[in-house]
Amino acid sequence: MSIFSRLETFAYKHVFVPRQGKHTFDFIRNLYSKGEKVIDFGSGIGTNSRLFSPDDYIGLEINKSRVSESCRAFPNYNFQAISLINTESDRLPIEDNSHDIIFISLCLHHIDSKTCKLLFAEFRRILKRGGRILGIEPCIMPSSIFSNIIMNVIDRGDYIISEADYTAMYKSESFKIDPINIVKTFGYNLWQYKATVSEKGNINKDFFTNKTRYRKLIKPINTLLTYGKWVALIYIIFLLLQYSFLTYLN
Repeated sequence: MSIFSRLETFAYKHVFVPRQGKHTFDFIRNLYSKGEKVIDFGSGIGTNSRLFSPDDYIGLEINKSRVSESCRAFPNYNFQAISLINTESDRLPIEDNSHDIIFISLCLHHIDSKTCKLLFAEFRRILKRGGRILGIEPCIMPSSIFSNIIMNVIDRGDYIISEADYTAMYKSESFKIDPINIVKTFGYNLWQYKATVSEKGNINKDFFTNKTRYRKLIKPINTLLTYGKWVALIYIIFLLLQYSFLTYLN
């Protein structure tokens, strides 16, 4: 597990998560009942596991550092490290028609459309009849240019798209979207929604999500911030140690 991955997990836990908004995920409480089986796809550091009963919950995450943090912080919950889904033969470690809810929090905007298609096929396989996806994603809004820029500066996701594009993507994969709300927090516009399987088998193979113009322009700044903050931190620590050493000698 790389030091960089550990540092990013630390920053995510102590900087990003506290700024998601105290009530941002409260909408889940009205859509989940104890006893319904839940997959938290992209469970991160496990913070949102508390929305569900431990008996109902499985968190799936590809970042092993975040899985380790989740298991440490929430020992009563079940978290599993998974591999990327790259081909149609790849499977999530979940049985067919076994779960009522797939919860997706701030995850899809990190995933290209080819992989999203493979994941949606897995979600249809996993969900029981009448099951649903409950999700929240940052979204581009034509009336919020400042937020659109801020999201693309500070977020590592390359595919922050509009509510209409998310809806079209789900529709192309045979899901019906019911929008819930858009929450504004810390420069983000977060779109809450519910998705249910509609016309199974009517799948559009030609739909693709692309990086927005904001992302194409701002990506170098985001990359600089992502890696540059750790270079700056290491340099500051070096200066402090050097100053302490010289002070000691004098």
